[in-house]
Amino acid sequence: MNAPTSHDFRAAIAVLNKLSRRIDNEAAQCVMRLPDSHYGDQHAVRIETQTLEQTSRIAAVIAQLESWHDELEQQRRHCVSHRV
Repeated sequence: MNAPTSHDFRAAIAVLNKLSRRIDNEAAQCVMRLPDSHYGDQHAVRIETQTLEQTSRIAAVIAQLESWHDELEQQRRHCVSHRV
């Protein structure tokens, strides 16, 4: 199996960023549709908490992908410098 390319990493990160934005947008729309009541407020807090947890996990995965990408780039540079 070949190592992922820079394009692969950029594509994965772009997809995850879009997913995070979509989660945020859908949560905001759900909160706006809730009734102005005690129940609505409680439900809004749950939605916001879940959204924050989900987007935080996505951000952690993006950070890990960026770290792996940097490591692979360093290894490739190192290999190229030894070949020359």
